[in-house]
Amino acid sequence: MSVKYPYTNLATVIMNKRQIIAVENRKILLDAATNVFRQHGINAPLQLIIDQAQLGRATFYRNFTDRRDLVLALMHQALARLEQKAAFFSQYPDGFVRLLKNHVHNLPYLTALMEYWRVIERDDPELQQIYLRRNQILQPLIDTAIQHKICRADLNSQDYALVTALLRASFQGMDEAAQIRLAERAIELLINGIKA
Repeated sequence: MSVKYPYTNLATVIMNKRQIIAVENRKILLDAATNVFRQHGINAPLQLIIDQAQLGRATFYRNFTDRRDLVLALMHQALARLEQKAAFFSQYPDGFVRLLKNHVHNLPYLTALMEYWRVIERDDPELQQIYLRRNQILQPLIDTAIQHKICRADLNSQDYALVTALLRASFQGMDEAAQIRLAERAIELLINGIKA
């Protein structure tokens, strides 16, 4: 018969509570970074993020060593959203087009990260891994769209990056309602073209 120590369960409860708080703090910091980067650009002072999150500097630096680390965390978060959306849209032959149209609902994230290249070098190994994973997520949707003759045969995952770059560039300096209208128009032009 084994002896159970009451402190073991208490320590587990305390640790779990600390872990939950740590996860919540990280989410608060990422949300604050999205808002600050969207309003002030990616080189905004990190203190603005800390202030908006209403957390201490120590909490920020426990989560992110520097701006690059923060931006990479935002990119990983965006990649997770992309993976989730791609999985959902994969049930449709036009899932890739639906994914593009869905970007209208991701405007805060697109605009917040539009200047990531100012912080992370293009040849950064972690960024290269993000690109690789993005391409792996998108390629099945693109292949399905091509197979069903919904998209042109030479479409590839790098074209997706070009499309989202065009969208991101369209969203600066406007209020959210105007951004949504502009995004819907940009996607309509991208999908249907400018032909008569």
